[in-house]
Amino acid sequence: MLNKISNSLAYRLPLLYRSLLKYKPLAIRQPKASSAYTVLMMTGKSIIDMTCLAVYSIAKHWEEIPKLIIASDGSLSPEEIKSKFKFWPGELIVNHWQQSAVYHQGKNRINLLNYSESHVLGKKLAVILHQAEIQPVIWIDSDILFYEDFKKHIPQHNGFVCGGSQEGHSTYDDRVLNFYGNNLYDTYTFSSGLLIIYGPRICEDFRLEELLFHVSNYVHYFTEQTIFAHIASSSIGIPWTTKIIKNDHQDSQQIKPMKKKGIVGRHYTANVRHLFWRDSLFNL
Repeated sequence: MLNKISNSLAYRLPLLYRSLLKYKPLAIRQPKASSAYTVLMMTGKSIIDMTCLAVYSIAKHWEEIPKLIIASDGSLSPEEIKSKFKFWPGELIVNHWQQSAVYHQGKNRINLLNYSESHVLGKKLAVILHQAEIQPVIWIDSDILFYEDFKKHIPQHNGFVCGGSQEGHSTYDDRVLNFYGNNLYDTYTFSSGLLIIYGPRICEDFRLEELLFHVSNYVHYFTEQTIFAHIASSSIGIPWTTKIIKNDHQDSQQIKPMKKKGIVGRHYTANVRHLFWRDSLFNL
């Protein structure tokens, strides 16, 4: 009986925590040096509260402050988004994901545009590929929190690079794997929630227009992740294992906050999304 009550509270209390977090002051009191890195994110009406806390965790725990680019998914204006990040102590650029669509349209990437119009993860793909052709970027999903400095874990690179974090299990679009003849199930459990990526010819070198036409008959939730997993298999693979970026559900029914000692960051995927609010309240 007590177990059932405890498990129920583990899922219900975060609803209260989420409400309380609206009153949490997000302020960085100590000035910090700027870094040469660029962090890229995307947000919208349904996840803006998460994005604010994810960005706050970067501002609080990274020793140097990167340039931050945030793309709107279209559900909030750039001005509305910018007003939420007044606490950010570094350079901030907020734009609309359609700016990436215009960029790709100029390169005649019709199938990428169609994918980006049909699914939010297509928008994510378009935004990342746009910025990654211009400069190296670190993509961070809004459901990732940092608890320590991340700089020493960012791999050095010279030219083309693509790497991601580690999932607890493999989740791929088999159509993409078959197109490339790359059985990633035997390689690694890749997550595109955290990426480092750069390459001025990624779309062409990895035949993305041809691929996206090949898989255009229906939208698969993990198409975008599988694309990045394949690209990374030609580069640095997974630089961030679960020892660096925690990604599991062992404490999914635990009321007390996660012990954050030794944990650089955590990816709060769908099955532990409720814990995001718990740990934001008690660990940030």
